[in-house]
Amino acid sequence: MELTFFGAGNTVTGSKTLCHYKHQKFLVDAGLFQGPKSKRELNWQLGFKADEVDFVILTHAHIDHSGILPKLYREGFRGPIYCTRGTAQLLRILLIDAAYLQEEDAEYANKSGYSNHSPALPLYTIEDAEQVLKQIKILKRDDWHQLYPDLGVRFLRAGHIIGSSIVQISFVAKEGVEIITFSGDLGNGRSEILLPPVTIHETDYLVLEATYGNKLQPRVSVEREMQIYLNRVLNRGGVMIIPAFSVGRTQELLYHLHNLIKQKLIPEVPIYVDSPMSAQANRIFIENSDEHQLKIENDKLVSPICPHCYFETKDREESQKLNSKSGPMIIITASGMVTGGRVLHHLKNRLPVKSNGVMFVGFQAEETKGRLLLEGINTIRIHHEEIPVNAEVFHVHGMSAHADYLDMLDWLKHLKRPPKLIILNHGEAPGLHNLKRVIESSFNFKVTIAKVKESFKLNGGFD
Repeated sequence: MELTFFGAGNTVTGSKTLCHYKHQKFLVDAGLFQGPKSKRELNWQLGFKADEVDFVILTHAHIDHSGILPKLYREGFRGPIYCTRGTAQLLRILLIDAAYLQEEDAEYANKSGYSNHSPALPLYTIEDAEQVLKQIKILKRDDWHQLYPDLGVRFLRAGHIIGSSIVQISFVAKEGVEIITFSGDLGNGRSEILLPPVTIHETDYLVLEATYGNKLQPRVSVEREMQIYLNRVLNRGGVMIIPAFSVGRTQELLYHLHNLIKQKLIPEVPIYVDSPMSAQANRIFIENSDEHQLKIENDKLVSPICPHCYFETKDREESQKLNSKSGPMIIITASGMVTGGRVLHHLKNRLPVKSNGVMFVGFQAEETKGRLLLEGINTIRIHHEEIPVNAEVFHVHGMSAHADYLDMLDWLKHLKRPPKLIILNHGEAPGLHNLKRVIESSFNFKVTIAKVKESFKLNGGFD
């Protein structure tokens, strides 16, 4: 077995690992690079031939793990895409939305004339996304599935979002059957709505994420932190913009807002969710009751995700109308790291006003606009304009859907024997190096850090 990392090397997006076993080539995850232009431009060159990929295995549906699939189809990939039911359901809204944004951005670039290309073209189209969705094959979680002779796969709950999985692949090597485990994105087990990740007891090799490899998340009330920031902005009549991923983070955010309003800890103001996929994501959340801990009766949540003052925008026109509305109100909008989409228009409109606020509820990758705002930048470039940052910027630290490094150590301690090798990816340099150090010092495991396009030959199974 040989692994080559074509994404998520010293960065937290673009996850894709090309695996070569005997005569089979397959990808574990097929993610889109997100963030600054230098990262996004990497999406145009895969680094391998799409038509030579036999199949894809997905850990979960987030775009940084699945968003290159339509481009794979565009370049000739026609094999099956193996994933869980929840991941398949989410892909049907996420990939179409990603393709729509690609087309929308290209259209906007052509109208505004800011692109260096004439005409500006999308990375892929809605038609590409619709076609690649036909290749999805749903596999039942927890069971081993034989994909090819000598090659099997199983999915275990990762507790990150609905459908997210720890992927284990079994293969016949020189010394017998061996297992390589891909953690995907691991949850931290502190979510009030999602069930925690399962523990594993054995693996020969482990590819482990390091998003929070040098960070500790506070073990304090998320709602208390939210209450302070929200009251500060809402009580002065301001608008709070909350960039949040539409799948996973938005549901948890709405759950906490509902609790705060029900307890009269924040004012009951209009809450607009400016993301067309939110209602579909909420429904998918409810349907996958085996992955969360909210009580459901008659197909409805007893503790609603959505407060009474919840509103959805249905199209671009309704989204644009929010710009003319005055506070106090809350606008939840994608994307979570401010890499594109409707959030840019809202920030362009609201950042110059001192009474407004921006509240981040998740990780912000290096060089993203979200990270720049958290670091205190005075002006930010949006759509080729310099926008003054007069609004207050806040960060709720306890809402991450990722495990921090202590959670990782706790998860690893359940291994009954040391893996032959742990490969760290999906992290920035400080997180990768800190996680490597703490794992080595705590367990004396052999740990290395994957670089982009670096290959690892595992024991046996490679011709």
